[in-house]
This record gives sequence, C-alpha cells and structure tokens, in this order.
Amino acid sequence: MVIKPGEKTTVAMSFMMHGDMGGPHDFRVHLRSNDPAQPDATLQVLSNWVP
Repeated sequence: MVIKPGEKTTVAMSFMMHGDMGGPHDFRVHLRSNDPAQPDATLQVLSNWVP
C-alpha cells in the first residue's frame, strides 16, 4: 500500500483468543515506512481478555 504525504488510512487487526489465554495481554504491531524520520512505528494494544 502506498500512502502519499498528508493522506490517511485505517489499519485493521484481529486477534484469535481461546479459553486458556484469559488475562492481560500486550500486543505490538510494527508498521514500516520509507519515512526517514520514523521508519518503524509501533502500535501497542493492551487488553484484559475474559473467556
């Protein structure tokens, strides 16, 4: 995907959880770009999943 300067987009993600994974979780998604000021952005998703 190419996003020009000043443009916006939406990033969608889903996580598959199962009964043994209850409790707090810290997921991180890395977005790489050709932006020399920020070539790698990290999105942090915190959750407390209850089965």
